[in-house]
Amino acid sequence: MGVVSSPDSGVLMKGGCMTRDIRESVSLEQRLENLERENRRFKVFGSLVLLGMAGVLCMGLTSAPSKKLEAEVLVLKNAQGKSQMILGAGDDGPALTILDKNGKLRVNLGVGQDGPALDLLDAAENPRAQLMITEDQGPLLNFYDAKGSQVSLKP
Repeated sequence: MGVVSSPDSGVLMKGGCMTRDIRESVSLEQRLENLERENRRFKVFGSLVLLGMAGVLCMGLTSAPSKKLEAEVLVLKNAQGKSQMILGAGDDGPALTILDKNGKLRVNLGVGQDGPALDLLDAAENPRAQLMITEDQGPLLNFYDAKGSQVSLKP
């Protein structure tokens, strides 16, 4: 029987066969290397997940919520999705419009070129009362009957 070297372990053995102890140590070394390789992968993966979570957390904390809302028109709707109030700023000036449950115009408050005005309308959207202040005429209070006839009162 000659001397045989094992290519995996570099160990010289007599008789050409490996003993059980040498095979177990070789397989333990391979298993340990595989385990260490997996451990490195888990560390890298865990680090990437941790960095991603930290990035998401930082993105959420970077800016404080805005306390300012800017829009040309703001429409408030009820639970059924019907418009109830409209706040807008047009070319004539700002206006607040209030609608009834059927979506009909009932109240309009605005500031136009002539000055501030408040209009009250009936269910058919006909003006029934109007209060305004104009530059040239001063305060005006107008009432309208069901036929649309106007009665103006000036203090």
